[in-house]
Amino acid sequence: MVTVFDSLSQEQANAFSLVLNSSGIGNRVTRSNDGFRIDVPKPYAEAARDVIYRYQTENPNAEADHSVSQSHPAHKNLSGIAVALLLLSIHLAVSASSAPDDYIAVFGAHANRILKGEIYRCTTALLLHADAAHIAGNMAGMVIFGGAVCVVTGSGAGWLMILASGIFGNLMNALAYETGHLSVGASTAVFGAVGILCAFQAVNTARTGRGWKRTALVFASGLALLAFLGTSARSDVGAHLFGFLCGVLMGGAYRLWMGQPLGMKGQVLCIIASASTLLLSWIRGVID
Repeated sequence: MVTVFDSLSQEQANAFSLVLNSSGIGNRVTRSNDGFRIDVPKPYAEAARDVIYRYQTENPNAEADHSVSQSHPAHKNLSGIAVALLLLSIHLAVSASSAPDDYIAVFGAHANRILKGEIYRCTTALLLHADAAHIAGNMAGMVIFGGAVCVVTGSGAGWLMILASGIFGNLMNALAYETGHLSVGASTAVFGAVGILCAFQAVNTARTGRGWKRTALVFASGLALLAFLGTSARSDVGAHLFGFLCGVLMGGAYRLWMGQPLGMKGQVLCIIASASTLLLSWIRGVID
């Protein structure tokens, strides 16, 4: 191991360590005489410096002297709050309408209708919720788990993957039921975010050579969370499970093929793709 960063505050060291872990570079944070330092395996020293340099370049709030602004994690988490507020505003608008049940009938993830070609329902159903408890739980999930994904990937790429895991999770759920099963709610995407986080940790663990037992433990923890949060009497267990599995696949693919988070242009393109998918799906539902 060689030291690549020294004289850091604990907050700076933790932030740098998170960025390096998200790029698949194992590292060790230790206390030194004048603060904290970060050590990495010698072959990865130059790559580690490059990752942090790019991180600082892509984040204007990062100081040039190897410090990290405390607003970086908060900034990413703000995207989770924004998404949660979007869900709340849609729920309030639907609830205040003259026929809220009609929205669920037209835009909910009805298995039969999806299999007959109304694929847009896999997307629109993510924005509809049954009641206050339903929306509150999913808002919290988006802030906590969605925000955590975006800390690693950037807001654009993170929300695109979370949205995609929700869409494909609903599609797989419809294929599994093949009946009049009806599902609504962002929880499929929330568990997609959980799956993405589990995959990130699993790939990082495998890359740092800590063994498959630790990797298996990461997935077991994710499944335990799925069982704890997603299997109540009113929960759609199938949608949660498929969302989680889709998240695992997407998170694993991202960590294996992406050496570092996308730059600003890439993040913006991902945000445009996410917004366009939501908008076009709603338009398609209105037209049909």
